[in-house]
Amino acid sequence: MDKGIFRFTGIRKKLIIYFLITTLILGITSVFSYYNARIVLTGLKTIITDYIYLNDLNNDVQLLMTEVEQYLTTKSSDALLNYYTIYNSLEEKIEDINRDPSYDTDDLKLKNIRNMVDNLLIETDYAVRAKRGRISSEYIAHFTRSIEISDHIKFYINNLLDNKLQHGSDKYDNITKNMTFISYMNAILILFSIMLNIFLAILFTYRLTKPIIELADSAEEISEGNFDIQPISIKTNDEIHVLAGAFNKMVVSIKIYIDEIKKQAEVETRLKQQEMENFRMKSLLKDAELKSLQSQINPHFLFNTLNAATQLAMMEGADQSSEFIERIAGLFRYNLRKMDEPVTLAEEINYVKDYMYILKIRFGDKIEFFTDIDNNLLEVKVPCTIIQPIVENAFIHGLENLERKGRIYLNLKADQDKILVEVIDNGIGMEKEKVFALILTEDEKRTANKHATGIGMHNVIDRLRLFYNIDDIREIIEIDSRVGNGTKVVLKIPYEGKVLENGETVNC
Repeated sequence: MDKGIFRFTGIRKKLIIYFLITTLILGITSVFSYYNARIVLTGLKTIITDYIYLNDLNNDVQLLMTEVEQYLTTKSSDALLNYYTIYNSLEEKIEDINRDPSYDTDDLKLKNIRNMVDNLLIETDYAVRAKRGRISSEYIAHFTRSIEISDHIKFYINNLLDNKLQHGSDKYDNITKNMTFISYMNAILILFSIMLNIFLAILFTYRLTKPIIELADSAEEISEGNFDIQPISIKTNDEIHVLAGAFNKMVVSIKIYIDEIKKQAEVETRLKQQEMENFRMKSLLKDAELKSLQSQINPHFLFNTLNAATQLAMMEGADQSSEFIERIAGLFRYNLRKMDEPVTLAEEINYVKDYMYILKIRFGDKIEFFTDIDNNLLEVKVPCTIIQPIVENAFIHGLENLERKGRIYLNLKADQDKILVEVIDNGIGMEKEKVFALILTEDEKRTANKHATGIGMHNVIDRLRLFYNIDDIREIIEIDSRVGNGTKVVLKIPYEGKVLENGETVNC
């Protein structure tokens, strides 16, 4: 290992000292602010924790009595199941109440509430058992006793809540007063830190840059062709002193080689400029090619869907029509976004769901839509509008002329270093020649005009290839179709995660 890394001299020493001092000042300021913020948050949490607990306990008691009454009245199995659920919840809540002896009034009330809840659970349990045993006199008596206990619990909880609220109000007033003082202290400390940092920055900057400025001024003189300058005299006991000595020696050498260096510099400058222009041209061409593949909204689809919305509004109430029009608005908002910005798979899937909702409204039970989504993959970024055209293609080519009920399945899963987006339909299918024509030729452009976005299969493939820099189409898409048995389209999206044996994923 290079020992020079650990040398604590010269400019490195000055910079380290400066950054250590400023870091220490900022650290102290941050720790002080954080500590005060924690104190305030702890105080506020203490105020609301007991209030929330008692309120939840009161709600559970009311729900318990409601479900017991529902079961005793109707003997509903759902009411019984809800009763046992709330029963267990209440048992867990009262277990948190401290049983240790205490002389605090609120603690004594809380212990009384726990005892009453215990009795309430016993009485309601007896009432339920008596009802199940069809002993009407017993379950009525136990239920009556349960009502009395629940009223007492409610009274105690309300009383305790009033006390807690009063204590919390007093405590909040104290916290507010402390916060005012802490805010002033933080402001003073931050202002002091800023002023001290500014002073140190000016001081260290002046001492560090003064000899550099002298050296820069001499270099500027030389850059203007003046090689008769006086030798630089800098005594800083650091690297700049060494640099000044080397600079004085270089001045003499530059006089001899200046013409040759100028010529070489001009040649290198022209080459670099040409290289940058070539790189910029390639970037612009790639960007233009990507944007040219992203097409506009087809007004034909817009008019059809809005006509369907109008007819729906005339035939029924406003709720479903409102949702239908809202889905249309979401569909076109998504289409009008910046197409060169990546989106998440979650946004893409929601877009497909909006589109399928519109189709189901238009075509009713003729179409069914199913999804199987791996939620671990929903945040992965992909190009915009790559799934919906595939789903729409499945409908147009596979289901639109189908006599039986059509089904479309959308599956999202990870497979080693790829994410597989599967779009499967049970439509009329295609012959192999048509599959190849759909991917490799321009024939697909004629049917793309039918799409909601005007974007077809060929467009999706090209944008994926450009986005991931992949030339082989087979690494992007796979189509399996049989006449009469439907079509399966699989998009293969490169994935930087790793698939575990249990199906989970982690980022590499």
